Amino acid sequence: MKTTFHLLTLTIACATLLNACGGDGGASMTAVLTPTTVAGTISGLGSIILNGVRYETIGATVENADDRTSIKTPMGLGMTVAVDPSSNSTVAGTIHVQTGIKGGTSLVNAAANSLNVAGLPVVADAGTFIVNSTTGISGNFAALLANNQNVEVYGLPQTDGTFKATRIEILTVAPIVQLVGAVSGLNTTSKTFTLGGNGNTVTVSYAGTPAPAGLINGAVISVRTNTSTNTANYTATSLYLRSASTNTFKQYAANYSGTTGINNEVNELYGMVSQLTATTTGCTLQVQGVPTTVSSTTLCNALNNGDYVEIKGLFLNGQLSTHKVEFKTTGGDRSLANYYDDPQDSNHDQLKYNRLLSSTTSNSPSSSGSVSSGSGEGASVYEIYGTLSNCASGAATSCTLTSNGVVYTADLSAAFWERGAATSGLVEAKGYMSTTNTFKVIKIESKQ
Repeated sequence: MKTTFHLLTLTIACATLLNACGGDGGASMTAVLTPTTVAGTISGLGSIILNGVRYETIGATVENADDRTSIKTPMGLGMTVAVDPSSNSTVAGTIHVQTGIKGGTSLVNAAANSLNVAGLPVVADAGTFIVNSTTGISGNFAALLANNQNVEVYGLPQTDGTFKATRIEILTVAPIVQLVGAVSGLNTTSKTFTLGGNGNTVTVSYAGTPAPAGLINGAVISVRTNTSTNTANYTATSLYLRSASTNTFKQYAANYSGTTGINNEVNELYGMVSQLTATTTGCTLQVQGVPTTVSSTTLCNALNNGDYVEIKGLFLNGQLSTHKVEFKTTGGDRSLANYYDDPQDSNHDQLKYNRLLSSTTSNSPSSSGSVSSGSGEGASVYEIYGTLSNCASGAATSCTLTSNGVVYTADLSAAFWERGAATSGLVEAKGYMSTTNTFKVIKIESKQ
């Protein structure tokens, strides 16, 4: 059995909050981390937004923060990660995904938004992203009501031994149990410690696994096991120290924001409008697979499925309540049913609104933000995960790209492939909407 340990979040906290750490760091400083490393919880998609900064992710190395194994599945809202930017401070070089508690559920209490996972106490709130592989993101805690479901919980260890959930993924198969939490009851003679709190604890034995330096009461640790069954006593197969204390994760919560820094515009999404449905007070829709509500009937009447937008709002109880919309489809100066720009909410409908402004930014493979569409209008770029299929024979210049149920035509005629081309499978693509339902790909990477 092999034990590797990284003081990942402790080092990141120094880099993020102080911009530098005093001294030479010694063995606790890992080579993969830099003075510019930042850490927190993902608040936006279309790239990823971390602590109010948007980072391009195509070409980035994505790895498990504990053992550095490669991760190829899409990143999502509510995941806890650390980013080492490349030489371009808004392009991610390495993304360290801090995986969460994995195991079966028990003691589910919908009224209190609480449950146990692998025996550890987990608390959720209205902002927790609950994700089902079939139905997508919701905030319906009732989806967790059945005990003995298999889940992974991303979140923030608390001083009382609980784990505050930022994202709960319902899994289709039972995972090997992983525990994350603050150490208590450490006994270096018997080589045991306790995780959890509030009367819900588990005991971990590490007699067959070397202890990482810094293993003390109060330290946050990730524990791998060799069982997929919940129990009160686990045998560790490996230990990874994540932080000297839970204080690091208080900073995750304090720094959680969107790019505007406005408290009702914390979550941000770039993408195509789908599943647009009128309501008595406005409409519901989806962007990047996230259920979204818009409170203006006038604006909803102007929107169409297939429109490309940037939305900013607050995710609560399974829906993103929109507070700002920027309409970014090429040709954005259309009348939009006489709904005119209102960036300061002068009409008091609780919604700020902008149409697309022209841009002169180049559409080179390394560009971000906006590109020239060739028609005088600007077109903002964004990144999406999707499945590539139905590519034209020969050179793949035109394919179908399906993302969160939305089907695009992917124009790959001028695309730059990171790490080799592919004609099918999961990809991450960066580009812009050149015409209705056509996604002009600037840069693309296979995630197979």
